[in-house]
Amino acid sequence: MAPPLLPGPAIASVVTNAAALGFVPVAIYFDLFAILTGIGKPASARDLVEAWDKQRRDSASNEGQLSVQLAADTLYVMAGLGFVDLVEDNVFVANCITKHLVNMPSAQHGALHFTTEALLGGALLLQKLKDTNFEYPFKEAETPFQHIFQLTGNERLARMHTYSIMEHQGRMDSFNQFMVGKFHKFGKMPCRVKGYGYNLDAVINQDHSVTIVDIAGGRGELLLEIKEEYPHLGRENLILEEFNAEVNGSTLPDLTVVVWNFKQPNSPQPVEGANIYLLQHILHNLPDLEAISLLQKLAKAMAPSSRLLIQEFPKNLSYAGMHATMICLYGGRERSPAEWRQMAALSGLEITFEAWAAQGESLLEMRKIAPTQ
Repeated sequence: MAPPLLPGPAIASVVTNAAALGFVPVAIYFDLFAILTGIGKPASARDLVEAWDKQRRDSASNEGQLSVQLAADTLYVMAGLGFVDLVEDNVFVANCITKHLVNMPSAQHGALHFTTEALLGGALLLQKLKDTNFEYPFKEAETPFQHIFQLTGNERLARMHTYSIMEHQGRMDSFNQFMVGKFHKFGKMPCRVKGYGYNLDAVINQDHSVTIVDIAGGRGELLLEIKEEYPHLGRENLILEEFNAEVNGSTLPDLTVVVWNFKQPNSPQPVEGANIYLLQHILHNLPDLEAISLLQKLAKAMAPSSRLLIQEFPKNLSYAGMHATMICLYGGRERSPAEWRQMAALSGLEITFEAWAAQGESLLEMRKIAPTQ
């Protein structure tokens, strides 16, 4: 058993990771994880550079020059983060994390964004607080990330939501690819919720009139997983609500795609009385007031029999970093059971099922509070 770190080294091992994380986009840009995995044995930095040069020539790519020193430093830092293994000086080998990054491309896309947008936002956190006389919590388009652009004189981007900035910079497609699988898939949606003891079959099974609405559901992965488990459901049963339906509607024949921008003040939920409304990793992107506003719109549209299923990460120590990221990029946050109950009550809802996971998504069911007689 390894002896515990002394306080000083323990502090240093954490805070020196800030600069180390800046090398993650470099490793991804030069495809070092895939190259090292493809070599399949211990390889020197020079071996990886030669493999990169061959890959670049074969694809007629002109994506920059990878020097041996840059490859060696990047891989050394990746070994320090645990993303590859260091065999000896400047010799590396793929490990299980390397292979996961290759086999699950969404994880690389996520790593790219958490080590660029999130890293930049975190670096400006204190400066943002100082410059605003410590006004906190942040509004969703007035976070430390927007403050970067304000300090550099780009007022246009400084007024945009983080997602709009990413779209403007051509990074939103990569982010959407991250959202398909994220860092790890904890099973498909029906299996996940059933694993918590939630009786999804009782709501869906063999009911051809059931309506399921996924709010801000991206490319419809959640609904397609439900369709796979319950093949009797047709496109009229499965409704994907997105702000930009033009992109999704033509490519998702099994789903009905509806345009809904829930952020607009006078924009009620367009589908009333659905059996199930879904929110997966949406509310943690929102400040409390915005999250409550969305919940209130859903509560107004819900019938007494409607269920709102919320899948979010728990607010425990495993997700403290995710909590910080949501704050710095969106003004959002992870929430505790008590905070969820308070938000539900303020929205005219009550929690009727809850399951909290130490790792992975937790599950909440909310239903409309019955009116008092």
